[in-house]
Amino acid sequence: MLSLPGTNTAWWYGRAIRLYFLFSLAASALWLVKVVYIDSFAPDALQTKSDSAAQSALPSHHDVTGGIALVLQEPVREYRLAFTDHIYCINKREHLGRKERMRELLSYMHLDVQMFGQRNGHMDVWRDMINSGYERAIVLEDDIDFEIDAVSTIGKALGVMNTTQGWDILYIGHCSMEENQGKAKPGFGRVHKAVHPFCTSGYVLSRQGAQKLYAYFFKNMKHTHSLDVQLVALIKRKLLNAYSVYPPVVYQRRDLYPSDDGVELKIHRLLANSAWNEARMFVLHLENWTDPLDEEFLNPAFKHIPSWMEDRKAVN
Repeated sequence: MLSLPGTNTAWWYGRAIRLYFLFSLAASALWLVKVVYIDSFAPDALQTKSDSAAQSALPSHHDVTGGIALVLQEPVREYRLAFTDHIYCINKREHLGRKERMRELLSYMHLDVQMFGQRNGHMDVWRDMINSGYERAIVLEDDIDFEIDAVSTIGKALGVMNTTQGWDILYIGHCSMEENQGKAKPGFGRVHKAVHPFCTSGYVLSRQGAQKLYAYFFKNMKHTHSLDVQLVALIKRKLLNAYSVYPPVVYQRRDLYPSDDGVELKIHRLLANSAWNEARMFVLHLENWTDPLDEEFLNPAFKHIPSWMEDRKAVN
């Protein structure tokens, strides 16, 4: 008897397998056509490409000479004030040459800072802080540099200070190599009880601290010692509850301003990642920056004050 192909079970299985593979290949081909030729021209895809191109055209925080732009998100207000209510930078009239460099540096750090140019410097800042109702404020001098991670470190340090009763001042910049000898605060080992933090290049002041300092110096304005020496004396007498960040995140740049006193500060060797040096690498117009020395603006022979200086000083 002659048997038909349809009665062979193996033959039917073979046909089924071949049909399955042919169907899989056809489905894969249709998927590739959809992705390559349909999705790439869809309105949503075109809008995404357009948005990406617009984003890449935005001005960047880091302008790189190779034409590559790194776009950074604008930091929140808390970051821009370094977790305080206000930031002051003291810039006296005899330090006109430092103002523009500080503006560039502070802009690079995304910090909202008031350039403060009153006659009595620190004391006027303390009074303004009290009158403005600030609970804590940062005070900076105009010859400083930052560690690039200064703001995040300040935030951690102030987080620890929030659990500290009655603190007056937190030095974020000082000239002492011995501030790590004070007792460290639990929670963030870089905050220590202050020992003798000479220099006032950068500090955070509580409202209580501002009131104490203003009251003391208002009564003792005739003292001839420099401010930082008097502050250390108050700390030694336990009249000021002071702490220090070590290593500091604010540094006094004597190398940029040899007109100060020419003394090299050992603490400056701890500056690991200079924000000013990084700014000069990434911001095009700072690459060949030259900072005018202050004595040029005190010399009567110097007649031409740059237009960017707000405090124009008459020179005879």
